[in-house]
Amino acid sequence: MITKWDHFQDKLLGLIEHATAHSSFYKQRLQGVTDAGWSQSRFQQIPILEKSELTGREESLLTDTSAKLYTEYTSGSTGQPLKCYKSVEEKWKKARILWGLRNTNGGIGPKDPYAMFYAFNEDDLSTDPVSIYHEVMYLSMLDLSAERLDNYYEALLKYRPQWMLSVSTALYLFANHLLERKLDRSKLPFKYIEINGEMLFDYQRKTIEEAFGPIVYNHYGSREFWCIGMSCSSGNLHLSSDQLYVEIANSDKDGYGHVVITDLTNRIWPLIRYDTGDIGRLSEQKCDCGSPFPVLEVTGGRATQYIRLGGWIANPILFHYVVTKVNRNFPDAVRQFRVMQVQERQFMFYLVPGKGFQEAAEFLLQQELQDKLPDDVDLRIVHQDRLSMEGPKFDYFIPYRQANT
Repeated sequence: MITKWDHFQDKLLGLIEHATAHSSFYKQRLQGVTDAGWSQSRFQQIPILEKSELTGREESLLTDTSAKLYTEYTSGSTGQPLKCYKSVEEKWKKARILWGLRNTNGGIGPKDPYAMFYAFNEDDLSTDPVSIYHEVMYLSMLDLSAERLDNYYEALLKYRPQWMLSVSTALYLFANHLLERKLDRSKLPFKYIEINGEMLFDYQRKTIEEAFGPIVYNHYGSREFWCIGMSCSSGNLHLSSDQLYVEIANSDKDGYGHVVITDLTNRIWPLIRYDTGDIGRLSEQKCDCGSPFPVLEVTGGRATQYIRLGGWIANPILFHYVVTKVNRNFPDAVRQFRVMQVQERQFMFYLVPGKGFQEAAEFLLQQELQDKLPDDVDLRIVHQDRLSMEGPKFDYFIPYRQANT
């Protein structure tokens, strides 16, 4: 099992020395941290890095501003979209790890066409419920009614993607629909299904596997690190490689605590002792699959509740992608957000504006939200200085039934 401190010590020390020498953020944060020698206890004295410390000042972590960089935003599941950087080389290195796991589990590769449930097409090329772009079949989560799910089934039979990528809530709803309608699942060509972006609960896995077979794998990851862990054939979630040093901080008597990660290979934008906001624990159990990597048990923080307005059902992830689009056009416009469904058809969108916020950004935000929600929704945008966080994760969406209980 790759859990020993000695396995990581030299890489961690090299990363810290590099970050201290070349990043303005870490020059102050890590200065002198290795002056008194180097040990695991010394490493654990480095303050845990919170996302809130980086939002709006992501560039201060960069160690080489002249390098060719790959950038993307987090989905904002904590209510705080973060701009993440990688070198192009690092991007491909992480991609090779992920595709290696997919090939091992399902025999698929980057050229195999696939389907995915999404809030909208990545390039916003189409508002159609089903759109195909670059060998990817996008199935909109803006409407998950029974009639729409029937249409998705027919579209999948026609296009015949080899595998599917989905958040658990959307695929769970689709699996239930197939079972209830007694639709012929054997005609669907999937040989691999990957769940990411949300917690995959046991009851969801059971239903999804009943509909599609034992081809479901749970991908635990983030924009900051890409693939952190992937489930195996035995159903256990293993760390994906030895390129991430994972700690469990502030653990309770059962070993559950904050999942804190140091990326050992991203030297362009170092994340050292970064709190993912998730709660989990590392297990030393030996898995039947034979993986050399520890089992990571993650609990809480990734579950998503539906938006329900009469017969209209949608995944709240649509709010993340609206904010992502606004921040893409107006960098650091929305620093944090929370959506509350105060009545069945009345929504309050609370936001903390960043330095890039302007009138045009608010107009785009309003326009995108109106496009994605039913016409009769009363939507109000409210600016706030801060949004409170309680517990390890931020409740970015509070549905009507929860807001009134």
